[in-house]
Amino acid sequence: MTGCFRGLFRLLFLLLLGLVLLAAWWYRKPLLDAAHHWLGKHAKIPSVVDPGVGAPTPSALANGQAKLHALGAPPPGGADSVILTANEMAALVGSGIDWNVRKSFDSLKVELHEGDIAVYARLDTRVIPAQALGPLKGLLGAWEPIRIAGPIAVAHPGLARWTVREFALRGIPFPPPAVRSLARQAAGADTNGAVPLKVDRAIARVAVHSAGVILYRSPYR
Repeated sequence: MTGCFRGLFRLLFLLLLGLVLLAAWWYRKPLLDAAHHWLGKHAKIPSVVDPGVGAPTPSALANGQAKLHALGAPPPGGADSVILTANEMAALVGSGIDWNVRKSFDSLKVELHEGDIAVYARLDTRVIPAQALGPLKGLLGAWEPIRIAGPIAVAHPGLARWTVREFALRGIPFPPPAVRSLARQAAGADTNGAVPLKVDRAIARVAVHSAGVILYRSPYR
C-alpha cells in the first residue's frame, strides 16, 4: 500500500512539474520581459555627480598625464606623489586597457573605494561565449551593464595589474569560481584574473581611496 502511495505522489509531482514547465514555455515572452525589467533596476551605472565616480574625458586624460609627467620629472622638480581624481583615474584606466578589450566597453565609469576600484560600463555581450553564460544568455541584449571590481597594484615599472574579484552582469553577481573565466573573456584578464594596465614607469605604488588615487614615485627615478 505504501508503495502505491509513493508511486501516486511521484506521478502527481511529475505531472505538476510538466505543467509548470509548459506554462513557463507558453508565457516565456512576458516572463523574459519581466526579468529584463526587474534586473534592469539593479544594473544602473552610477552617476558622476558622486565625487568618487569618474568618467574618461579628454581634459581628465590631459590632467592625469600632466600629473604623471610631474611624477616622472627628475629632481628637484619631480613630485614624490600625485593624487588623481576619479575622472583622471577613469581616463587613465580607459587608455591603459588594450584596445582589443577596450572596444567592447561603452560608457565606461570608475568608482573609487578604499583599496579597490570598480569599473562600470556597457559590455558587448557577444565577446562572452554562450556556454559561459548558461540560461542567462537568453535574458541579455547585445550591450548590457557590467560591474568589475578589485584591487590594483604595480607589478613592475610600466605595468600594473587590476585583479578582478567581483563580476556582475546586468546586476547579477557571479560566484567566485566563474569570475576569473568571465574576467578573462570580457576584460582580457590573465589566468590569475588580473587585467594588465599600461602605466607610467615612474609609478612605484598605487593607493586607492574613495576621495582619490595616490600614485607614489619610484625611489630610483
